[in-house]
Amino acid sequence: MARSIRGSLGATALLLVGLSAYVVNSQTPSYATLAEFIASYNGTDLTVFSAALNKTGLTNAVASLNNGTVFIPNDAAFASFATSLGLANAAALLNLSQDMVAALLKFHVVPSKVTIATAADVAQYSKMATMATPAVGATEQQYLSLVANQTENSYSVKSPRATAKFAPISTSAGSPLFTAVGASQVVVVTQVLATWYNSIGEAINDNSRLLSLRSALMQNDMWAELYNTSLSRTLFAPTDGAVDGVRTDFNIDMKSNSTIAKEMLNYMQAVGPLAVNFSADATATYSFTSLLCCNQMITVNQTGANAVTVSSLGSVAKLTTYGTIQVGGPTAKALIHIIGYPLIPTVTNIWAMITKEPNLSVLAGLFLAEGKEYKKLAAITVNGQTTAGAVPYTLLAPMNDAFKIATNKYSANSVADLIGAANLGAFLRNHVVVGSYSTDNLTAGVQLTTLESQTAGTSSKKLAVTANNKTITLAADQSTANIFIKNNQVAYGWSYIHAIDFPLFPGFPFILPPGGSAGAVLPSVAVLLAGLVAAAAAALVV
Repeated sequence: MARSIRGSLGATALLLVGLSAYVVNSQTPSYATLAEFIASYNGTDLTVFSAALNKTGLTNAVASLNNGTVFIPNDAAFASFATSLGLANAAALLNLSQDMVAALLKFHVVPSKVTIATAADVAQYSKMATMATPAVGATEQQYLSLVANQTENSYSVKSPRATAKFAPISTSAGSPLFTAVGASQVVVVTQVLATWYNSIGEAINDNSRLLSLRSALMQNDMWAELYNTSLSRTLFAPTDGAVDGVRTDFNIDMKSNSTIAKEMLNYMQAVGPLAVNFSADATATYSFTSLLCCNQMITVNQTGANAVTVSSLGSVAKLTTYGTIQVGGPTAKALIHIIGYPLIPTVTNIWAMITKEPNLSVLAGLFLAEGKEYKKLAAITVNGQTTAGAVPYTLLAPMNDAFKIATNKYSANSVADLIGAANLGAFLRNHVVVGSYSTDNLTAGVQLTTLESQTAGTSSKKLAVTANNKTITLAADQSTANIFIKNNQVAYGWSYIHAIDFPLFPGFPFILPPGGSAGAVLPSVAVLLAGLVAAAAAALVV
């Protein structure tokens, strides 16, 4: 292992040796080796950096390398860094693994010269790859950037963890920012740079793609907690486009101060930073315990390098190319996985709801027997794209006993026998209302357009609504029904299911036998109501 580590770090060692600066002032001092520079700089102010080089074997591999820039933290910077890790002192950093120390040093090495003549030049260094930045699949937090403070006439280098000011060898006017060392250049900085953030709040605040998430957390009084540097958590963070998308798709406004927004934001946070490596070419399944009530789970499937899907009850999201952000280090205290769609902790299609309710098994069976219409109710959102043309519907759902009353009334073995298997599609479409209707919207005189009444060539009429006291009655061509279990929400009211006490038979292509009527009172209404409510609750925890 030691041999492979030293081999992989050889290039870093070459760069760390002989470092040279863009010379603004022709009188800038220069040094033949890095050791000469360290020995001459302010007495013993770079001892930790020098010791870290020795620990990783870089000093012994010193040779020449053309063009590079090294940001060297001074001893005070290492002392502060050690304290942030809970270590006794800077010397304790050297007891960390060789891999960790080497990775830290490599993140301070840019394999190209940084040339700054004026503050305007800083703009071209907003994304500097380091020796620690992967050639493929790098995330934003694996780059450095330069910052100019024109008020203070100073420059800094910024990493996720810290913004480190330059401490040039001289503060006199016109002095160069960098010091030439061999063919490359160095500058001493006042903070240790690292690829991790100190808190979840800092990480979100520093990411321009998570502005909507930040707004949602602030609006729902969940922002301050995320600046706790001890917080151990996994956050599945939807991008700005994802937050906007769920509002368009399901009318869910995550940026409002609401119970729904709080529920979703809690659901997208899980206990602890579960150790995963999504950049590995691996196949694995992970389960995360959400912060939302009742230990609801989030399932993650990995099928290759960065090929990751995150599944919830109401949506499936994919890990974006922006990847994962580490909080805390060297071992992560928290992880932020940036995803392409919010995780929704409740079912978002009618089909998922009715298939979980035993008292709707006859209706579900008819949909499956017909084979087509159920797909309109079963659309699933995957990363903002639906498996079918998802639109809000209201399902008027006859319970099992409602079908039993109907078949008994017409002396039929089943509804399929009564109307003919070929007419099942028309029958089912007559129970699906286009649009989202709570009972507040079902007032006397309302005409409801069903999938059947809008089908080309049909003679079926819209459903007519009448209201008498608290009873809502729906009139179809050949039957009427009363709503007796109401307002079962799908996707927080994007769609609705109302249980009815008799099937709604459309007109042509079939005619019921004489004597048909509807609206019979079903037995055990309380039992049926409890069943549907229980199914809705089960859908939230399955």
